[in-house]
Amino acid sequence: MIGKLLNNRYKLVEKIGTGGMAIVYRAEDRHLSREVAVKILQPQFADNDKAVKRFRHEAKSVASLNHPNIINIFDIGQDDETEYIIMEYITGQDLKEKINQEGKLPTAQAIRIIEEVCQALIKAHRNNIVHCDIKPHNILLTSDERVKVTDFGIAQAVTDATMEQTDSIIGSAHYLSPEQARGSRVTTKSDLYSLGIVLYELVTGKLPFEGENSVSVALKHVKDKPPSPLKYNGDLSPQLVDIIMKSLAKKPSERYNSANEFLRDLKELDESLDHSEISNQETMIISPEEMEAEKTKVQRKTNDIKDLDKTDLESEQNNDKNNTQNTKQPQTKSKQKNSLSFWTVALTLVVLGVALLGIAYYFYLDYVTVPKVTVPNVVGQSFSNAEKTLEKEGLKLEVYYKTYSSETPKNHVISQSPKPKETVRKKRVISLVISKGAELSVVPDFKGISLRKVKVELDKKDLVLGTVEREYSPEVEEGRVISQTPAVDKKVKSKTKVDLVVSKGPEPQKIGVPNLVGLKKEEAVEKLRAENLILGQVTQRKSLNYYAGRVIAQQPASGAEVVEGSTMKLIISSGIRNPYDSEVRKSNINIEVTPGQDKEVKIVVQDDNGQRIVYQKVHQSGATVYEEIITVGPAILRVYFNDKLVSEKTIR
Repeated sequence: MIGKLLNNRYKLVEKIGTGGMAIVYRAEDRHLSREVAVKILQPQFADNDKAVKRFRHEAKSVASLNHPNIINIFDIGQDDETEYIIMEYITGQDLKEKINQEGKLPTAQAIRIIEEVCQALIKAHRNNIVHCDIKPHNILLTSDERVKVTDFGIAQAVTDATMEQTDSIIGSAHYLSPEQARGSRVTTKSDLYSLGIVLYELVTGKLPFEGENSVSVALKHVKDKPPSPLKYNGDLSPQLVDIIMKSLAKKPSERYNSANEFLRDLKELDESLDHSEISNQETMIISPEEMEAEKTKVQRKTNDIKDLDKTDLESEQNNDKNNTQNTKQPQTKSKQKNSLSFWTVALTLVVLGVALLGIAYYFYLDYVTVPKVTVPNVVGQSFSNAEKTLEKEGLKLEVYYKTYSSETPKNHVISQSPKPKETVRKKRVISLVISKGAELSVVPDFKGISLRKVKVELDKKDLVLGTVEREYSPEVEEGRVISQTPAVDKKVKSKTKVDLVVSKGPEPQKIGVPNLVGLKKEEAVEKLRAENLILGQVTQRKSLNYYAGRVIAQQPASGAEVVEGSTMKLIISSGIRNPYDSEVRKSNINIEVTPGQDKEVKIVVQDDNGQRIVYQKVHQSGATVYEEIITVGPAILRVYFNDKLVSEKTIR
């Protein structure tokens, strides 16, 4: 690919990196005469629609973000089968290379790097984009140590942040959040967990979790508690340890609410360390911004005086050149001018010094005299009530951002930073996250869709599966949805339950059970198949009437109605039983048919050979039925007229 010219504009000069899906080249933009980085989708993914879609999604996601800590996207295109993204070219190294070279970094440097990554995530998260793969490899350091976050290749919109783990876990295992490892829904807090891992590695030179393979590492993210950073670096402050461990909480609800809150804690730690150093030196407390502003004022004023003095001197020197006849007078004027410039500069610096001391003293008094207050809890309050509550304590308010919430009503406070019960000075700004109310989702049409696919779609729409009833349907295939509640296209709140009726397929037809008694086993099985019935339990016994291999009895009995697919039990003869066996008995049935219409007389025997019909004929009223019945072991004889039991006899 080296030397290739993409769309007659971008000439590939040098390969500078390879990832799972793409290769990155340094290239020359011939139109603008500048160096750029070109990310090219690897050829084996060119025919993979999912990979191409994800690749293009990266460019669209990042192109919408204009931030100094996020890599700039200049262009996206295709040249024949080559998909590419044009990005700014960074001269420097990624953070992983720096860690490999230097090991753990100084705390102040590590905090500064993470602060800049937080700034990038604040921008991304406010645009509803989750990075999903925060790791040192994707954090670039420019030659002047500025941070650039790159590789949004698997970034997703927050509203569609469901990761279906069908092939593999997306993201690098060592920096994976527990919810990513489980294949659960990812949120902005997933990025904060990964960033906590990066901070852990920066200040200790170690990763909290190691394993033989990616799967074992991912499982540790889910189950194991990370070792304290103090195990590897005993010089860390308790505040920094708390920040790291909070970001690594297993439950997203126990982590930082936002990248902004993460950033605030880092800045407060930074400021407390700076204040401590200034206090030890017995120096007045002036913020870095204020000190820098005063330095700028003094420098500008001094430069103005120098420029004025320089102009006057040049003018005087020109006069000296023009006046060649009198050399003493110009020398005197030059000395007077130099003396005047010296005192002007000195007087100006004294005045500015006094002013600077006054400003410093003012800020010192302001800092030490502003009383401290306890931050009230405004979570759950309406915006107007929260504003009044904070004003009452002398605190200011800012809306960090607004987001949807199914738990918090519209225009009410979801979270706050600093947290309730923290001690701050009056005039402190309290950042609030405000609810936009429950996000409404449009219920999709699930009719005819498999239950497995419905679960995936529900998760994408932030809806919940409710009750599932099953019914027979001649039109809808088994396992697919017949109907749903709420109805299609109805707007509902997130987490709303969707109840489904799922098909069990066509209702089985009822059929009459065939008579199998006396048939060979193979013949009985063939007859069952013809009627769409299934052979179930088969037992063997000796018989008085049937040779080995023939059916003695069946259950259900002949003539009974069952649905297709029902199971039949058979008793098969293992051979003729000795008629003189003590268990064999002869019994007589002698019964008169009751008056009225003709009746079907049926005699049923239940004994050691099972249950069987031994007599079944139609007789006129008044007729006498006489039958000799042979039974084996304890037996029950039942006589039916038109299937109505009229006589029962027990033989023991």
